[in-house]
Amino acid sequence: MNNDELIFAPEVIEDESELHEPFKIVIIDDDQEVHAFTKLALKSFKYNNKKIEFISIYSEKEAREVLALHEDIAVILLDVVMETNNSGLDIAKFIRNDLHNDMSRIIIRTGQPGEAPERYVIDNYDINDYKEKTELTTDKLYTTIRTALVQYTQLLELLNKKDEIYKLLVTDKLTTLPNRVQLNYDLDSTRPQTLMLIDIDRFSLLNDAYGFNVGDQVLIHMSKIVKQVLRPSMVLYRLEADVFAVSIQSGDKDLLEDEVATIKALLDNSPFEVDEISLYISVSIGIVNYQLGNIIQKAELALRQAREVSRNRVEYYDESRDYLSLIEENNSWTSRIAHALNHDNILVYFQPIVECATDTIVKYEALVRLKHEDEIFSPFHFLKTARYAGYLHQITQRVFEKSCQVFQNNDLMFSINITDHDLAENNFIEYITSTAKKYNINSKRVVFEILEETSMNGNIIATENLSKLTALGYSLSIDDFGSECSNFSQLGKHQYESIKIDGAFIKDIETDESSQIITESILFFTKKIGFKTVAEYVHSKEVYEIIKEMGVDYAQGYYFGEPKPELIK
Repeated sequence: MNNDELIFAPEVIEDESELHEPFKIVIIDDDQEVHAFTKLALKSFKYNNKKIEFISIYSEKEAREVLALHEDIAVILLDVVMETNNSGLDIAKFIRNDLHNDMSRIIIRTGQPGEAPERYVIDNYDINDYKEKTELTTDKLYTTIRTALVQYTQLLELLNKKDEIYKLLVTDKLTTLPNRVQLNYDLDSTRPQTLMLIDIDRFSLLNDAYGFNVGDQVLIHMSKIVKQVLRPSMVLYRLEADVFAVSIQSGDKDLLEDEVATIKALLDNSPFEVDEISLYISVSIGIVNYQLGNIIQKAELALRQAREVSRNRVEYYDESRDYLSLIEENNSWTSRIAHALNHDNILVYFQPIVECATDTIVKYEALVRLKHEDEIFSPFHFLKTARYAGYLHQITQRVFEKSCQVFQNNDLMFSINITDHDLAENNFIEYITSTAKKYNINSKRVVFEILEETSMNGNIIATENLSKLTALGYSLSIDDFGSECSNFSQLGKHQYESIKIDGAFIKDIETDESSQIITESILFFTKKIGFKTVAEYVHSKEVYEIIKEMGVDYAQGYYFGEPKPELIK
């Protein structure tokens, strides 16, 4: 590990008032006079306000025994010829290959250079310096040791920085718990394991009602109380949002059920006191008990089942045909998505949006499709898997670029859907601006449609990126408005161009009185705050006439045209 370039990096000079452990320097030589000279020459040596502690070794055999006991040796001064002509070189191999020690700086110091020529040693051994004993005067020895200690100190700093970065990578910032990355590392694929997923019921409503600060405090409090009741062999993680995981190194179902009962009893009987607010929460729990393979995915399937059946319940994963087929389907779609991205089979279809006042097409929505084996699939089939597999952002990039290609030769507006994954990407804004510039697309022609909950998720990067988009002249629209428990107060935080009323309230509006009432309420609200509205799922003339009469600004649906790979004229 010859790192001579490290010596030119800036040195770190520490406060002289601090106490420091000395640098350990090992002298391996069968000549006692060499030991005595080295210690005398470096008697008053200091680097970074640290002194030297010498360890003397006189043979290869002794070196193997002593070096195995020390992990913090800074420099090794190593003679070549001792019991054999290659003793020193054999020790160097032992240090690097057997002890896996890449940190200690090894300096060959030989009195018989012919036995180990410098070029041969440098080419074939991980040696940091090579000196003949006759050239190592007191001054040169001082310089050699100081250079080696500079390298060693800088390597330590790099190692500490690496550890620091790794800790950030595997730690949830809010709760300081290990995160999903760490869980993936910890799960052992060679033996069965037990995993419990804990999801706070209706956590988004809590955020909407009390704000994200209170929501964050609930998550912190949740992590502390669950951690307190876990047994020593159990590890708590925060995976994302309000989902926690507990890994358990046991297949004992009685122990597992006791733990679940303890957690639920604690939550059911004790309110969370946050900012003088008493909050009772319940949790849904999904468990995979002592199984092998796809552990996280199986636990997520059990959790999904718990939430779909009802809230505040526990569901165990079992090897049912439905579960297995769903896993196989997810795996199949993951490979299909990857193949489509690599072979330009992510397609864009366009559906017209009509201005109700003029009955004319004024813009189009770009909708993603996936081509596989000559069949075209809608996002219903693959977007959930794309989210799980981390492909959403790449798909959005393809849709945006292909849309820019189509609209570069006209002056129509177009909209594309973006997700929380896109908004959380650090390079999202950079990609949008560079691609729009490439195809000469004015930002005022582009509308980004955001799922209602995406803009409300409290992600700082996402919120900043929304603000940057509007500052650059892009328009924002909330998609599927009314499908979630809408936090109306959040709407004032960004300049939305329009709200797209969820199609569930439009498709049966001519016969469903409740759909009419909900749509009228949304329209009353949007007119008050000056937002335009778009009605989805307009599939007939009757529906179109009703929403026009109600005051909807724009309409979209099969009545005007289904999504096509080319623009409808």
